[in-house]
Formats: sequence, C-alpha cells, structure tokens
Amino acid sequence: MEDNKLVLDLETKKTFEEVGGDHNKEQLGVSLVGVYSYQKDQFKSFREEEFKELGEWLKKASLIIGFNSKSFDFTVLQPYFKFKLAKLPHLDILEEIYHALGHRLKLESVVQCTLGEGKSGSGLDAVWYYKNNEWENLEKYCLDDVRITRDLYEYGKQHGHIWYEKMGDRVSIPVRWGNGTSIKDQVLDAYRNGEQIEIEYLKAGFEERSVRKIDIKIIKNNQVHAFCHLKQTSRIFNIDKIITVKSLGKQDNWQSKLF
Repeated sequence: MEDNKLVLDLETKKTFEEVGGDHNKEQLGVSLVGVYSYQKDQFKSFREEEFKELGEWLKKASLIIGFNSKSFDFTVLQPYFKFKLAKLPHLDILEEIYHALGHRLKLESVVQCTLGEGKSGSGLDAVWYYKNNEWENLEKYCLDDVRITRDLYEYGKQHGHIWYEKMGDRVSIPVRWGNGTSIKDQVLDAYRNGEQIEIEYLKAGFEERSVRKIDIKIIKNNQVHAFCHLKQTSRIFNIDKIITVKSLGKQDNWQSKLF
C-alpha cells in the first residue's frame, strides 16, 4: 500500500477582525478544507457537512502536511471534531523553517523563491468568496494553496532544502524531511550509468516550468551540461532548478562494452 500522506489547507468563515484578534482563532469557523491525498493522487475539498468524511481521511493518514497548520489550521478545525487533531502525525513546514532559521516566513515568499510562483489570492479573498456563496472560486483558491504546499514539500524532499530571499540573495533552508536521495544524487547516478533523463525544470526567472529530455555530457559544480532534445543543442541546467528527474533508459550513444 502506498504511503497515505495528506496535504491540508483550510479557509475560514470570518476574519481576525470579526473575532477580536488572532488569540480567538478557534472562533473563525471553517468554510472549506482542501486536501491532497498521495494514496489516491487526488485533490478534494470538504464543506462543513462533509467533515465526517474528512475526519476519516485525517485519522487514516500516515502524515498530514501543512504550512502553519499546527498553530492555525488545526486550532481552527479542532472544534469540529471530538478526537484530538494534535495527536495525528503532522509535518508543519513553517515549524521546520523556524527550527532552521529561528524566525517565521510567509508561504508566499518561500514558494516564490523556491518554485517561482505565488499564491493566487489572500485569506480575505477566501472569506469574501464564502460570504458571497462563490464556492467554485473558494475551492479553486483553497486547492491551489494545497498544491503549492505539496510542491514545496516535494522540492524539499528531493533537494534537502528550500529557498527564501534575504537582502536580495537567494538563501537555502535545510529541511529534515528529505528522502535521502537528492536531485543531485539522481543526476549523478544517471550520468554514471549513461542514462537519458527527463527533467521538469524551472526556467530563467522562475516564471514557468518546462519538461526537457536530456543526455548529460558533464557535471560541473552545480551545473549540468547536456544535450537538450527539445532544442537540439547543448544547454546548461542548474541542479537547484530541477524539480523532478525521470530515467528514460540508456542514452543512444552509450557504450556498454569497450572494444
């Protein structure tokens, strides 16, 4: 059975101003909970009348992943459940950032620096969607936050670090949830084995991603010099901008025997 991890984010019915400040966050109410299930490879949203099903998903999860989810999401969500959410296995990415840096960062800034994209709106937008019965926009906004949280988690898992901007410089944040085989390790293994690989790559300026099929020629420091089949020419790829690596088998010109 596949590992049943969940990525979670929620939206509230009220603002902090309406409940008298962030010390009353348990009074905010939950309009929608968005979840990504690794086991099902599915994004799903839960309205309040569906929270019984959500509770079953949470109790069966091997790990729940969020951003500021221990302090915020679970505190706001707890009044809807009789079991203790705090006892569930939980990885809060913001908690990991605080552990590494000693201070907090916004999801927007970390995702922008790591993945080159930002949130599609704000929590105030979500409250407005709820109060105006715009469920489709609310669901889209919530699940988009789930997706970028998942992608941030995956980047950290693959690279062993994520990124933030400090005084105009891009600075790495080491993470503790890495899978032990980093993107760099995978690229080095492919080079040693003469494998052609497919990479998902953050393009210049981080504005967009592209999928490239490449034959590695040489690796220098943190750069991969390779033949790019899409462009039909040699290119240089920065390992820190590679999101995923997939082996496509031996390169056409790879010699398994020396004569």
